[in-house]
Amino acid sequence: MIDPLVERARSGDAKALEELLASVAPAVERFGLRMCRNPGDADDVLQDTLLTIATHLGDFEGRSSLLSWVFTLTRTACARRRRGLKNQAHLSDVDAPEPRDEAASPEERASDRELAAALTRALEALSDEHREVILLRDVEGMTAADTAAALGVSVDAVKSRLHRARESLRTLLRPTLEANAPAPSSTCPEVATLWSKKLEGDLSQGDCVAMEQHLKSCPACGAACDALKKAVVACARSATTEVRPEVQARVKAAVRAWSAQLR
Repeated sequence: MIDPLVERARSGDAKALEELLASVAPAVERFGLRMCRNPGDADDVLQDTLLTIATHLGDFEGRSSLLSWVFTLTRTACARRRRGLKNQAHLSDVDAPEPRDEAASPEERASDRELAAALTRALEALSDEHREVILLRDVEGMTAADTAAALGVSVDAVKSRLHRARESLRTLLRPTLEANAPAPSSTCPEVATLWSKKLEGDLSQGDCVAMEQHLKSCPACGAACDALKKAVVACARSATTEVRPEVQARVKAAVRAWSAQLR
């Protein structure tokens, strides 16, 4: 079933279209910034994607979620931009989204800033395949099914890719999150992968109990599991819902362009 807001926007309601574009713009911007790793190209991706949504909303059939369709369009725009990015500067730590907690102490806020910067570097170091599945599942919080639709793969492929991506992310964040953690023994299970499977509902009850028992007696695996949890939480906290004034301006520009084409 297609959302009533989408139906109104498709019928020519400019206000509905503007509301729709404003609702997806922050997620499109985040994805473009992380995948292109260049603010200027991310801005172009945002503009291109909003205009494509506005002019091709009639092509959306509702067989998957609107957000999965939007990210399919965003991935296409990103792919076009990334072909020419080899010699361009990457996203800097200063540009990294930073989790905010006004009630936190100065020390906690400093730790958050350090983790946000480390997360930016880690995401940049991931392969495109791993980065995009982390962005869709752990930053944007999309379901496995919607992520599969956006990426054009099966749900099983998404889950397999996600487990590997989370393990890679945790490895890259190890200097920040596990600097003083003991090394696991050769008999330790792949606890980070097991925990990721548990998070996706893919771990049997017996394996889950065995993992929990092992974590109680193994400081190394406990630290690894805690690090992965912190990495996933940091990803989720990096998503913001605020629509910046510049984004609002682009939304309105896309609506005007769409309206002009109708006339």
